Amino acid sequence: MHAFRTVIIFATAAGVATSSAGGLDAQESGVLVGTVTTAEKQPLPNAHISIVGTSLVTVADSTGAFRVGALPLGAQSVEVKLLGYTTTQIPVQIDSGKPVVVNVTLVASPVALETVKVTADTFVLPEMRRFAERKARGGGTFFNRVDIDHMEARLFTDILRRAPGVQIETLSGSFGPTYSVQTNRNLGTNGNRSCQMQFYVNGVPFTNVGDLAINHFVSPGEVAAVEIYSGASQVPPEYNSSMYNARCGLVLIWTRIGAAASSRSN
Repeated sequence: MHAFRTVIIFATAAGVATSSAGGLDAQESGVLVGTVTTAEKQPLPNAHISIVGTSLVTVADSTGAFRVGALPLGAQSVEVKLLGYTTTQIPVQIDSGKPVVVNVTLVASPVALETVKVTADTFVLPEMRRFAERKARGGGTFFNRVDIDHMEARLFTDILRRAPGVQIETLSGSFGPTYSVQTNRNLGTNGNRSCQMQFYVNGVPFTNVGDLAINHFVSPGEVAAVEIYSGASQVPPEYNSSMYNARCGLVLIWTRIGAAASSRSN
């Protein structure tokens, strides 16, 4: 009976993380299910759920629900994080008898905004001031908050589709559809090949986790501005480091919370 229930879990669970633990039999693994919401019980889609000390990871769906299978039995720690909210860790006891249910409430990171004077197309925050300077020089594609609101974008990659020279390819990932953001460049004798763009979030290089796309970590509503450079010749000198390969182009993402926090520290 246990073996049959395990087959059903793996056949129907969308977005369930897998690892080397998948080879264990039903008596040696468990299942964790739950939801991620705000204190007001609003669902938090795209929250990142991981089991500390393992490679098991998943992402909450549009209703905030998640499911993780093939969990090692015993005491485990569940980490839940989402950009703009305080990361939390919750202890759980996993057994093979029935799924463990955990409902997680994330608290928004408090940000105290100073009074600023804003005029048309003038950004007072440090990152926004530099954004305006680079926009004035040209060489890339620039979207501010007003532009993004007009797009009514559902996913962050919907914003990138508006930039010349950027291609969004839909791929199949472990957690459902994922997206590859790339440009077309001639890479020598091999002809035209896709070229992955480099992401920065609030000035920090961003590396995708496994096959999770940028959409799992950044939503359009969190973004204050975006700079898109579709080739190495366009990349601003301060981001053209050999340490982080930007020869295929660069996407600079400035979030509302990141920009406000930086303003307080300057």
